[in-house]
Amino acid sequence: MMKLFKKILKWIIISLLTLLTLFLFLFVRFDIPLEELEDTYFTEYSHYIDITINNIDGDPIPITLHYQDMGNETDPVVVLVHGAFSSSHTFIPWAESLVLEGYRVIMPDLPYFGLSEGFTDQITSFRRSAETIKKILDSLSITEISIAGNSLGGAASWFFASEYPEMVNHLVLIDALYPNQVEEGRARLGALTKYDLVSNALSKLTPKFLVKALLKTAYGDESLLTDEILTRYYELLRKEGTRKSIFTAIQEAEPEFSYQERLESITTPTYVIWGSLDTWIDPATIDLFQDTIGFSDNHIFIFEGLGHVPMEESPEVTILTMISIL
Repeated sequence: MMKLFKKILKWIIISLLTLLTLFLFLFVRFDIPLEELEDTYFTEYSHYIDITINNIDGDPIPITLHYQDMGNETDPVVVLVHGAFSSSHTFIPWAESLVLEGYRVIMPDLPYFGLSEGFTDQITSFRRSAETIKKILDSLSITEISIAGNSLGGAASWFFASEYPEMVNHLVLIDALYPNQVEEGRARLGALTKYDLVSNALSKLTPKFLVKALLKTAYGDESLLTDEILTRYYELLRKEGTRKSIFTAIQEAEPEFSYQERLESITTPTYVIWGSLDTWIDPATIDLFQDTIGFSDNHIFIFEGLGHVPMEESPEVTILTMISIL
């Protein structure tokens, strides 16, 4: 009987170890050092900048940011701001076309994403994102821009326009986050990651097939998701510390104005570019922006068959609208 028990126990242990090994092989992916990612994603237009911003208590927080700068220094400046889980590289096709049209294009990697660092206090906010963009522009002596942002980058862009209205000639919202969606998303993520064990586990469970499945939901036509684009998301998401920061970063309180009040304060000419099949941020959100900011119907451009990242799905078509806006 004892021998039988030992055999069963041994079989159970071997089975569990086999399942654990299979699970680790299928799902767990370790961080990629920044230096390794730079070999592929630090382009001829790339720069790093060391800046310091203040938290809401006035304490300085240093951070190193990556951005790309394309075009002639004397040309009108367009700032393109990527969304969550993405990077400045998503806008390179647009930037190449804009440079040919006579524009200089600045594309920052927002804190935590792309090749940029995260904040050491693990706090994030639209104010901080807007201020990092402002610091980059100040370092380049740029005082006048048009700004376009996608998703999270769209929210950072409308915050920038509300904070620095004298700098912005055009504001372009590309499937952008609206304030109520910020609160809802924060609540969902907080409920999921309030336990350290959960957030630590999620920060390692990003196999390529899961990243692909997630990105497919962002595309109106999943056949437009190329392996090159998928690999870029997959590898930059695994930059050392990025996944951990995504699941643990805390949203900074907005000290002076509510997000809604900020939107209502915007007087910059505002335009909307949206994918008709966006399942991440419903196209009905356009009405919320229009009611709050007050732009006319002819400032709205909806692209049939495209999803949450229309500038990435069909850059050669959507860029024509961007050029017409400028």
